[in-house]
Amino acid sequence: MKKISTWLIIAGVVIFLIPIVGAIYTNYQQDKLYEEYLNSQEMTESIAELDEAFTESTSSAAVTSDAITSTAPAVAAYKPKVLGRIKIDSASINLLLVEGSSSKDLNWGAGHMTATPMPGQTGNCAIAGHRNYTFGSYFSRLGEVQIGDSITVEYNGGTYTYKAYEILTVLPDDTSVLGQTKDHSILTLITCTPKGTNTHRLIIHAELVS
Repeated sequence: MKKISTWLIIAGVVIFLIPIVGAIYTNYQQDKLYEEYLNSQEMTESIAELDEAFTESTSSAAVTSDAITSTAPAVAAYKPKVLGRIKIDSASINLLLVEGSSSKDLNWGAGHMTATPMPGQTGNCAIAGHRNYTFGSYFSRLGEVQIGDSITVEYNGGTYTYKAYEILTVLPDDTSVLGQTKDHSILTLITCTPKGTNTHRLIIHAELVS
């Protein structure tokens, strides 16, 4: 009986440590990739190519992708194109920002939706992220963001600060949230809601202030 109790305690400790170790490993992988990005001599050329790539319409950037709720921690098998970082202090979010919103991209951090403008540019820049994730927080705390909160995006050597002005819950096929603007810059953050489901999307709109 004593041995069984000991093994149960050990098993409980292991189960408790799995998500912690997973989060540490994921953060290590993301920080390593970000350091490679900062040290890359090809960064300027890569960013210039992306700036030319968003000329397509936003119809291909639907919010229906199942990738947002994918939970496969395949961070070591694929390296995305790094753009910078996204930070939201009010929700303790500090993520790698990568190009693309497929499952393999979102396993690394927040993903810029390719058919939308880049951060800081005129129009509606859309960024998606996981909500329910075992290894790492990702956009799990995005629901804590309030109107007026600041969202910082580091991209192409610049830092862009946005202020949240609208929070919505929409159906996955509601692409109106990706509508473009012609005279100012806005940011749209997208994740699934409620946590652990794929029935709706939590949308945060923010406008560029600096």
